[in-house]
Amino acid sequence: MNVELTKYVQQSDSYQKALEKTENAPNAAANRALKGKEAAAAPQGDRVSLSNDARLRTQAFSTAMSAPDVRQERIDALKAQVDSGAYVVDSRKVAEKLLLEEAELFG
Repeated sequence: MNVELTKYVQQSDSYQKALEKTENAPNAAANRALKGKEAAAAPQGDRVSLSNDARLRTQAFSTAMSAPDVRQERIDALKAQVDSGAYVVDSRKVAEKLLLEEAELFG
């Protein structure tokens, strides 16, 4: 894993833990209320509040990490095209994408 991805994974993990803590907080408050006056007088401790952006990033990261690395159906379809001779490489498109990629790298 490269450094940027590792940093993002660590950041996302902290968001996920904070999100879980926030989602479990209402249940903990309800349990304290049921235990009586002594529990209600106890300090509540730290609170965590996540922005919508942080929640979306956490959800997006979780979705991305659970997605398969290989789209096997796409690979099988391409192999079948190559085997049958139906796969044709459009050299113009390849050249265009190479030039665009190079421009992004050095632009």
